[in-house]
Amino acid sequence: MINSIFEAILQILSHPPSRREHGYDAVVLLALLVNYRKYEVTGLLSGQSLSFFLFRQYKDKEEEHQSGFFSALTNMVGSMFIADAHEKISVQTNEAILLALYEAVHLNRNFITVLAQSHPEMGLVTTPVSPAPTTPVTPLGTTPPSSDDLMVEFIVTHMMKEFPMDLYIRCIQVVHKLLCYQKKCRVRLHYTWRELWSALINLLKFLMSNETVLLAKHNIFTLALMIVNLFNMFITYGDTFLPTPSSYDELYYEIIRMHQSFDNLYSMVLRLSTNAGQWKEAASKVTHALVNIRAIINHFNPKIESYAAVNHISQLSEEQVLEVVRANYDTLTLKLQDGLDQYERYSEQHKEAAFFKELVRSISTNVRRNLAFHTLSQEVLLKEFSTIS
Repeated sequence: MINSIFEAILQILSHPPSRREHGYDAVVLLALLVNYRKYEVTGLLSGQSLSFFLFRQYKDKEEEHQSGFFSALTNMVGSMFIADAHEKISVQTNEAILLALYEAVHLNRNFITVLAQSHPEMGLVTTPVSPAPTTPVTPLGTTPPSSDDLMVEFIVTHMMKEFPMDLYIRCIQVVHKLLCYQKKCRVRLHYTWRELWSALINLLKFLMSNETVLLAKHNIFTLALMIVNLFNMFITYGDTFLPTPSSYDELYYEIIRMHQSFDNLYSMVLRLSTNAGQWKEAASKVTHALVNIRAIINHFNPKIESYAAVNHISQLSEEQVLEVVRANYDTLTLKLQDGLDQYERYSEQHKEAAFFKELVRSISTNVRRNLAFHTLSQEVLLKEFSTIS
């Protein structure tokens, strides 16, 4: 029964004519089936069932017409946001499609491969250390922004008093997992990484400038530690996934250029880590994580000042600073930090489980409310059923 249902849904979504006519309803059905008693071992349909069919469908379809489940589903999601203004439907009315996309991404072991290698309008260089990973049909389709662009946009547009801490942590986790994959598989994206570095530093500045208000509600040091460790990831392993050697130079330039922000962060966490307050341990972890960033700043800043004094230059250009950096790598000493490329696998926690249960109830209610039985012709249905093999 399960096999028949999934085969039928996948066939509808993979066939353009049937997808145009029945695609939305098929996705709604898929979302409801996957979430039916999903947290019970004896549920009618487990996530493993969907996972199995997604893997098999991907394998069967990747060499055919490149119009499989993911392509169909993500095209439907994309159309929700790029339609003309007068045709747009609110995201809430399309929550079933978003839920189905979430389940497909969550259960698809190949998705990280696609996400890490998908970057529109940018070149991609890979240096595989093992057989190159198979790239499935890109689930992002031809959507203009990359995953990096989306994360950067979120970071810079949600710094507010009602700070969405949980979402920021998820956002940084997404970036971290992508970097871990790129490091592992030697995937080099020709991406303007400065945009991410700048966004992360601005986020640190926001946390510091709103320390009192945010600490009343959140442990900001968890997020600060994650951000600092992203920079540590670039410092320690950047040569394995940054596109060019000059990109690594630019990383150092940005750290040096924004040294005051890192100095201020160190002062803040040092102050709290030396007090006997509730944040002592959390702040202390950030203090230790800053060791290499501070080493870079303390190593290069005197040399840059000396270069400026010797050459009688009041303000160095970027290229002059980079020249100093390149000339002084050999004398820089950094500490090896363990565990930077390790991450906690995502799982639906209790909090999210409650959210998904409520979401499914909402979808079910909308389906019942909007289902027009009078439009269902018995003759047409019987004719369609008769052709099912």
